[in-house]
Amino acid sequence: MTKISKILLTNFRNFSQKKLNFSKKLVCLFGENGVGKTNILESITLLGRFSSLRGSDFEEMLFSKDENLANQFSIYSEILDHDFIEKVGISFDKVKKKKNIQINEEILTSKRQSELKNQFINVIYLTPQIESLFILGKSERRDYLDKIVADIDFNHNSRINDYKKLLKERLLILQKYKFNNQKQSANKWLDIIEDKIVETGIAIASARIEAVDFFNKAINSFSSNFPKTQLQVTGDIEQMVMRQSSVLLEEFYKQKLRENREVDLENFKTNFGVHRSDFDAVFVLKKVLATKSSTGEQKSIMISITLARAKISAIYKNQPTILIFDEVVSHLDEKRKNDLFEEIKMTNLQTFFSVTSKSLIPQHYLENDVMEFVEVI
Repeated sequence: MTKISKILLTNFRNFSQKKLNFSKKLVCLFGENGVGKTNILESITLLGRFSSLRGSDFEEMLFSKDENLANQFSIYSEILDHDFIEKVGISFDKVKKKKNIQINEEILTSKRQSELKNQFINVIYLTPQIESLFILGKSERRDYLDKIVADIDFNHNSRINDYKKLLKERLLILQKYKFNNQKQSANKWLDIIEDKIVETGIAIASARIEAVDFFNKAINSFSSNFPKTQLQVTGDIEQMVMRQSSVLLEEFYKQKLRENREVDLENFKTNFGVHRSDFDAVFVLKKVLATKSSTGEQKSIMISITLARAKISAIYKNQPTILIFDEVVSHLDEKRKNDLFEEIKMTNLQTFFSVTSKSLIPQHYLENDVMEFVEVI
């Protein structure tokens, strides 16, 4: 399985320079709050296929303790047991507003990045914020749903990005023709854009339904000490994908967009579409929705989903996969901690943990040479 063996941070977050070497698959970063454990984990996620752990802008990641060093940062890593990648580097220049990605010391063009994107490591992570997913808003849940879909359907993120651009373009057209008499011309452009929105939106909804179905079948096949969970998508278009013909669905979607033009212009947002969908999970044992479950049950459900995502990525999709658990083990009792570590060992994936104290790790892992402990100070 793919493993990060070395990482070098320069002018990143609170580190002017930080070098870390990893020899084992289970890695525990420990240290007091505020020393930069999460920053190290964030740098690892930046080397992967998707967005960073925090979703921050690159300028926020610049080293801020010395203004002379604050214009650029870099992250360099060495990779073992990857079919193609041995070295990955990422840098950002604040003055040029430019990000560079290097693979095996080759700076990638945008086209080359797109070609190689699916070769990148799929870094799957669980943070305290994501643990609280089911008490957050629809937007956060929908974004997480789309991460699950993108694990399975590698074209999903491109569709989402295209869809967002189309929504923005439609609103700009509505606004442009608001104060003139070129309504016929506006309607022509709107029809074209809305046709594209419908086509892309239905593709997104279909991908969500297919991915959730695949996920549910996969998670049901896994043995786990964490709650069995079944995901479900809540959305008008997704529900219609499962029961309506494509022709009727397209006409319905287009009609809704046409009917909503005035109110969408007034609110300057598109009030109907797959960007309004939601998702939930069913705690199978109790037949209760995650949004209705206790806080402890929700955290266990999110661990279950995270482990399933990793297994699907590594086993079914044959993707280089790494797991990250940021400050997750601190709230677990000893049984749950042991369950988590045993399941991670069975995945055979390199996994990074962060804790404030080594004492939060079960004694068995402190005494046996199966986990690497890295103190961050």
